[in-house]
Amino acid sequence: MTTAQTSSYTPGRTERWYGWADTIGYVAVLNALVLAFTVVGGVVLGFAPAVAAAAACSRGRIRGDAQPLLRTFASTWRGQLRRANLLQAPGWLLLTILGLNLTAFWGEPGRTALVVALVAAAALTVTHQLLVITMDAHYDLRARDCLRLAFAFALRFPGVPLLLAATTTLVAAVTAWLPGLLPTVSIGVWLYLCTALCLSFFAANDRQVEADPSSTTV
Repeated sequence: MTTAQTSSYTPGRTERWYGWADTIGYVAVLNALVLAFTVVGGVVLGFAPAVAAAAACSRGRIRGDAQPLLRTFASTWRGQLRRANLLQAPGWLLLTILGLNLTAFWGEPGRTALVVALVAAAALTVTHQLLVITMDAHYDLRARDCLRLAFAFALRFPGVPLLLAATTTLVAAVTAWLPGLLPTVSIGVWLYLCTALCLSFFAANDRQVEADPSSTTV
């Protein structure tokens, strides 16, 4: 096969289907690992490092790094046990409070404006939390800098929170329609897609910083 033929090669239908099947299998295993290691950590202390490990593993796959998923996930989970809980605790706590308030006021007469405000606050919190998690997996930052820069990044690139919120809403809607997806693929798909979106925006930010160092965000 010549060089010209190689450069113009496009995957066939079978290879594309294989790629999709491989990705679905990957996110299904990722989903199972998040649930399993959340339980191993006693749920409260296990969820944050499980989410951090999922983001780190997703980042590695998106970048094309060869890594054994189970071993990488387990080692990342152990290494992130303390840091991830400290880093993610404010966001998850705020989301819990907002969720409880939404449950209390949902459907109450005269509370429409309050419910809308609570939903908007929850959406902003979710997108900030996703940025914090993926930024921590992608950059070498101190915890407090990660929280601050995630907020600054969302303000500088408003398309980021919009896309993350849309992705989260889509996954949540499909899962509500088909609840059986939650223990099988929903969490893995959500974290994988959100990690991919964040990495693309991080790459755009890095290119902009290289072109104009004075515009540094991260």
